[in-house]
Amino acid sequence: MNENFSAILYLISSVFFILALKGLSSPETARRGNIFGILGMLIAVITLLLQPNTSNFIPVIICILLGGAIGTTLGLKIKMTAMPQLVAGFHSLVGLAAVFVAAGAYYAPEKFGISSGDSIKIISAVEMSIGLVIGAITFSGSIIAFLKLQSLMSGNPITFKFQHALNALIGTLII
Repeated sequence: MNENFSAILYLISSVFFILALKGLSSPETARRGNIFGILGMLIAVITLLLQPNTSNFIPVIICILLGGAIGTTLGLKIKMTAMPQLVAGFHSLVGLAAVFVAAGAYYAPEKFGISSGDSIKIISAVEMSIGLVIGAITFSGSIIAFLKLQSLMSGNPITFKFQHALNALIGTLII
């Protein structure tokens, strides 16, 4: 599969994931959100499997079966009233996975096909940075959501002295 076509498919997959999150924000659109999420993951997995350097499907199949078994077991055991916490917990894992993928790409760019000689392509470095930042924000935000939904943390906003200055500094460092 052409590298550019793969990138387009991954971009489409990302759009479906964003639409899934938007759809899951209310009970009325949750079914549509789930369908978008399924489509996004289906496109991403098929794109991965059709890569020319993918020769061993066994780890992918094992991960799909293991994740499906864990998700099904939890989905059947968790009460509907605790579903928001479960979704927040799973969502935190998605963010953490994005961080790990970005870290893996940074430490082994040749495995991802993003190295150009001894360095990483600029566009790939930008993509990794964005993935890392979004993943870290998703992870931390979802953990906070879980803690608040589980009543393990106050629902009140957390504020502190120099908060805006710290936010500006973090924003500048991200850019």
